[in-house]
Amino acid sequence: MSKKAWAGRFTESNSPLFEKMNRSLGFDIKMFKEDIELNTAYSKELSRIGILSAKDYQTIVAGLAELEKEIEEKGIEIFPDDTEDIHMGIESLLAEKIGDVAKKIHAGKSRNDQVATDVRMYVYNQVKKVIDELCDLLAALLKLAEDNQDAVMPGFTHLRQAQPVLFSHYIMSFFFSMSRDVERFSGSLDRISTLPLGSAALAGSAYPINRENLRKDLDFTRISCNSMDGVLSRDFLLETLSNISILSITLSRLAEDFILFSSEQYGFFDLSDKVTTGSSIMPNKKNPDSLELTRGKTGRVIGNMTGLFVTLKGLPSTYNKDLQEDKEAVFDSLETIIDLLQVTTILIDTMKINKERMNSSIDSLSFATELADYLAKNGLPFREAHHIVGRIVLDMVNQKKTLTSLSENDLLGYSEHFKNIGDDWGDIEKFLAKRELPGGTGRNAVKQELKEATLFLEHWS
Repeated sequence: MSKKAWAGRFTESNSPLFEKMNRSLGFDIKMFKEDIELNTAYSKELSRIGILSAKDYQTIVAGLAELEKEIEEKGIEIFPDDTEDIHMGIESLLAEKIGDVAKKIHAGKSRNDQVATDVRMYVYNQVKKVIDELCDLLAALLKLAEDNQDAVMPGFTHLRQAQPVLFSHYIMSFFFSMSRDVERFSGSLDRISTLPLGSAALAGSAYPINRENLRKDLDFTRISCNSMDGVLSRDFLLETLSNISILSITLSRLAEDFILFSSEQYGFFDLSDKVTTGSSIMPNKKNPDSLELTRGKTGRVIGNMTGLFVTLKGLPSTYNKDLQEDKEAVFDSLETIIDLLQVTTILIDTMKINKERMNSSIDSLSFATELADYLAKNGLPFREAHHIVGRIVLDMVNQKKTLTSLSENDLLGYSEHFKNIGDDWGDIEKFLAKRELPGGTGRNAVKQELKEATLFLEHWS
């Protein structure tokens, strides 16, 4: 029978199938640095209260440092095949390296509070990386908007042309959406940074350790107030997965737009070879696979979030082995969103804009609201104005004419309230000039958007 750390009351070995099911080293090895950092800080506290001598403490710290380098070099191969998890794996490897003194490092702690602490440390570091990558993408979007302030494109609702907008206004819609993701992730860091260590299995440690010392050494914001909550709580993981899912939906929406706008039918954008692929049979193809994968992986990210919600919903207090299922979902989603952010940044940095194609594709019917607004500003109730312009649009469609080709005299045939509208009423610059209110697509309003975005990035950089 393999000598497990918990094997004293057992007389038979685990089934090999259960061994495989129970083993989490394949994914929780990602936390080896955090686990070594935790054991280093915890051993310092054990030394302070006399469980470890000064010599023992120095031996343990040196052994852990050596072990960290070995795991970095060799990875999972350094661990025996029957290693359950990273926590017991490090403890057993340390014992092989420095002897029985390593067996003292678990005094007063449990894998329950140990894994809860490791996960918080790992997720905290990864969320900070997400914020950094997100800010890089925001900077790329801002530059794209700044470099193309002269470009105009059709704006869409229901995938049908609605009204023209500045291309920079369109791009900045993604910026401001994802700026809120930065705030969400940043706000979550404070809640993630709650130290469970010292909660032991569920009742709190029986040793007089100083949790405030551990908090400082491990760089946490606060300590948990309740030992049962400390080992059980995974709401910070649900929040992280929710934040990732919200961000991924925005990235998926961007991907869907860019797939359409870079197609031959639209031709607004050209995607670089860095983020596209070809066809194994059709030499002409240039497929937007990076965007399609972004759209596809969003489904998996949302599935990870849903899966953990379902796993947690029926658990009793406090620690249950079901919680082993939290890490694969969270680790996968964190790695996925970081990849998506990096690839999307490359895509934005390397894409080209076809300004002429965007401008020429604006349907003259998208200026219809200008006519209705003119009538409403000159005394007609808007609903009546809407009806009049609807008849004009129908006539233009039936006569196969462009709406903006109508002169003031033509329009007066529909309503005397079109007096003084002028023949250039459908000029794009006039359209934009009427939309200079904050948040609008007017040129000056968009310049203010760019200033606000610059200040946002300066604050978070």
